[in-house]
Amino acid sequence: MLMSKDAFFNNAIKKFEDNPIDALFCYIQSDKELMKDYLDLVAETGNLQEVNMYIGRAVATHYKTRSCGERSTEPNSTLIQSHSILN
Repeated sequence: MLMSKDAFFNNAIKKFEDNPIDALFCYIQSDKELMKDYLDLVAETGNLQEVNMYIGRAVATHYKTRSCGERSTEPNSTLIQSHSILN
């Protein structure tokens, strides 16, 4: 049986909302301009972890949420090895 458009959307948006940090990193790596800016920033700071942590915290601040203390160790983005789960 084919999934309805509503069911598809609800499933997709839930996955996005449950993983906004990973979703943003996926978007960065798929956009040539953002990826170049990201790599330039990492090169300028010399610290990949610092840049990634800043992005993760900025996502949490933007969505007015915080880490629940758990981590996802299987992100879809190749730019990160793990990310905090937000609640």
